[in-house]
Amino acid sequence: MSLSVLILAAGKGSRMNSQHPKVLHEVGNVPMIYYPIKLAKSIKAQRISVVVGKNSSQLKKSIKSFQAEVEILEQSEQLGTAHAVLCAKNHFAHQSGDLLILYGDCPLISDESIKKLIELRKNGADLAVLGFHSVNPRSYGRLILDGTGDLEKIVEATDATTEEQAIKFCNSGIMIADTNLFFSFLEKVSNKNASGEFYLTDLVTLVRQENMVVQTASCPENEAHGVNDRSDLAKVEECFQNLKRAEVMRKGTTLIDPSTVYFSYDTELGADTVVEPNIIFGPAVRVRKNVRIRSFSYLEGCLVKPDVIIGPFARIRPETTLDEGVRVGNFVEIKKSKLNKNVKANHLAYIGDASIGAQTNVGAGTIFCNYDGTSKNSIEVGENSFIGSNVSLIAPLKIGDKVIIGAGSTITDNVSKETLALGRSRQINKPKK
Repeated sequence: MSLSVLILAAGKGSRMNSQHPKVLHEVGNVPMIYYPIKLAKSIKAQRISVVVGKNSSQLKKSIKSFQAEVEILEQSEQLGTAHAVLCAKNHFAHQSGDLLILYGDCPLISDESIKKLIELRKNGADLAVLGFHSVNPRSYGRLILDGTGDLEKIVEATDATTEEQAIKFCNSGIMIADTNLFFSFLEKVSNKNASGEFYLTDLVTLVRQENMVVQTASCPENEAHGVNDRSDLAKVEECFQNLKRAEVMRKGTTLIDPSTVYFSYDTELGADTVVEPNIIFGPAVRVRKNVRIRSFSYLEGCLVKPDVIIGPFARIRPETTLDEGVRVGNFVEIKKSKLNKNVKANHLAYIGDASIGAQTNVGAGTIFCNYDGTSKNSIEVGENSFIGSNVSLIAPLKIGDKVIIGAGSTITDNVSKETLALGRSRQINKPKK
């Protein structure tokens, strides 16, 4: 049976007090809308569509940047979740198979939870709804079950009786049914409720009235946490970080103080890597096995190969590769560079737009001067070379193998292999008068 996914992302998000669409606020350093799109791809949806609001050029651009085949639909007025789904009716005309409803502001739903819903459909449920048990249900809609355990109805918190408000089984909003079932029943939904909106949840009552089977699956509460304001955003970020910490430790990475390590959505860490406290991983970091990352370091957009030591207080910027056995020490910043095997840059250096050959040592205070005020230029350093302390290398520049550059030098010309290079003023000592 084919599966399509419709992601609702047209909400204004007024409680965020932001000029940006709500679903573009980030969790794990990527916009929230990324997560349901990724989920739809992972469950092999044949068709992925996103409902956005009017004037959503920023959101449309972001969705297209994920390089996924996603169709974008527009909801001209925000009249409720049922109305949002109905905006896709013509788009799905003559579409067979199932339709899964996801939300752009609910980024933590797992593949496993969605597979439970899909399994209910395979086993005969006409409509399947994802719920969760909450200690403090607050404003969540309540799932009301009948005597057989099937879902009888969903009641919004604002419309619930005192008895219904005491129920702790809550609605995530996520559901799956035959595509034609959605659109045939949603046209019957009314907005006669406390909010004056067309609720997708009313679909349950309408389907039950036709003696169809409506069942529920359950997920952990933290998965179902949606984002309405910045407080919710912080809670979801906390949940994401805890999940990511557990994942990397399960796969063989040691986190000495997990609560102080912060990950991005795509961070990869290899087995037997050790991460000390107070580390931040920006996007696009890949770390191989047996690496040690010392405290107060920041990594982004880099590849770190096995047996590397980084930090403390190091900054590794995008387009950097650290080959096997590299040592990067305290207060060293590296940007868009490749350090080949066993290169050492142990303290107080800036390396930018560079390639450094194997076994080379970069002394304390060395600066790769890659910017001339107009453009960035590159520096190549050969193998087994030694760059002394407080050296300035002025790009563009090529330095050969087995070169020694004396401390305090400013190097502006290429240096051939097996050469001692000195570029400093002569010292003059004058006696006091």
